[in-house]
Amino acid sequence: MITGNLKNKINSIWQDFYNENMAQTSEIVNQLTTLMFIKMLDDRQNAVEAQAAVIGVEPKQSDLIFKKGNYKNIEIINGEEQVIFEIPYEDLRWKNFKNLNSTDLAARIKNYVIPFIKDKNNSQIGKFADYAKKYTFGFDDKERLLTSVVDKLSDDEINFNNTDLMGDVYEYMCGSGVSGQFRTPRHIIDMAVEMMKPRLGERIIDPAMGTAGFIVESAKYIQTHQADELFNTTKKKVFNEEMFFGCDNDSNMSRIGYMNCILHSIKNPNITVDSLLEHENAKEYFGTFDVVLQNPPFSGSLVQSAINGKLLGLTKTKRTELLFVSLMLMLMKVGGRGMSIVPDGVLFRDNEKAFVSFRKELIDNQKLIGIISMPNGLFSAPAKKGSASKGAEVKTSFLIFQRTDNGGTDNVWFYDMRNDGFTLDSKRSPIDGSDIPDIIYRFNHLDEEIVRSRSEQSFMVPVSEIRENGYSLQMKLYKKIKKANYDFRPTGEICDEIQMSLNESADIFKSLKECL
Repeated sequence: MITGNLKNKINSIWQDFYNENMAQTSEIVNQLTTLMFIKMLDDRQNAVEAQAAVIGVEPKQSDLIFKKGNYKNIEIINGEEQVIFEIPYEDLRWKNFKNLNSTDLAARIKNYVIPFIKDKNNSQIGKFADYAKKYTFGFDDKERLLTSVVDKLSDDEINFNNTDLMGDVYEYMCGSGVSGQFRTPRHIIDMAVEMMKPRLGERIIDPAMGTAGFIVESAKYIQTHQADELFNTTKKKVFNEEMFFGCDNDSNMSRIGYMNCILHSIKNPNITVDSLLEHENAKEYFGTFDVVLQNPPFSGSLVQSAINGKLLGLTKTKRTELLFVSLMLMLMKVGGRGMSIVPDGVLFRDNEKAFVSFRKELIDNQKLIGIISMPNGLFSAPAKKGSASKGAEVKTSFLIFQRTDNGGTDNVWFYDMRNDGFTLDSKRSPIDGSDIPDIIYRFNHLDEEIVRSRSEQSFMVPVSEIRENGYSLQMKLYKKIKKANYDFRPTGEICDEIQMSLNESADIFKSLKECL
């Protein structure tokens, strides 16, 4: 989480956009993150060059983004390669254009740097070009704004080689609201990852990834807990190329998610611009993942003819909140595990067959592990910066299950989260008493939960009882409210006191009449 001076600098950049009447949050993030990526390329090369200088060698050209000589931008026109422009690599580096005057700076970035990062043949920038197809330069007639933003991003404190710091900057900006989406708070993502314990070599996917928070935190968890194994070049290659998958049907979000992964040292994440709910987009993914983590869209519907037929076979519905959880199950291999944030209606609605049939699928044919009920107000639709609106609150829960295709649900664990470490108002200020450490501990010791009373914060419910209640997973149906024991005074004693008060009042009134 960014604070203090750095937070003020990012807020100042944001204010620059507002001052130039560029107030659409998604567009600000779109333009700003692209500039951040451009700067990151130069920061990375500066680090490589500095390291080579320490040991007194020249860095390998293959390790460099900006090589010696000229960069040629080539396009295929009428079946033949044509050079569109040629420019020294050095002129494409942030450090060499950041001090240009406003007009020249805008021309350099628009006409040369942007084509460079959108060049599909430019292997040194990874797959960024695949996610930047729809990106357009947003500073035409706003050269003053561009100069101000470039100048502030050039601050020494904003160094993109500090991946943790810049990941926090990403999250802070995206927390301002991207395309009206619900953002998953970082500490909630951390909780889910701590519970799922991803391992090196496992395939991990978020099919509705947004800014790729679940993917990034899964990578960080592995980098922390299996750091020694990542020194093995074969395992490091698996980490960089074969483990992390994400999908989003918004090309801007895919690009931002990709850049977020790159910032966190996943060199070649598998990010696609797709809706895996539709047509045959997910056919190569079905049954291949060890871990699925997601916070999918809470509402919406699709045209039935566009929905993947296998999903309809599992739950016949058009509602995206059900389809995404069905997709999650289909993505898992047998033995795969996952957590999904769902609106509470998924847990208990019975006015549509699809809701009941899906809960039956999880309970009878798979292994439903648990439900974490989160407090109302933890998720709210993001309000724009500068706006007083708080956004719509949504009551949500975490659904935790494992794919078995052979049942296995004996007891379902329920936890009533009351405190996530922040106030539930629009300010979301830090407070003491977070339930998250307790949730992680109890989840890792489920064998101890079976003896807990239904009046406690967490408890187990036998699957037979859930079936008897029509497969409802609503916590309050099973939780027992512990009634407080009060010691009441005898009614006779209370009546005597009332009579004494009445007698005293009568005496006072009699004295008052005599005085008058």
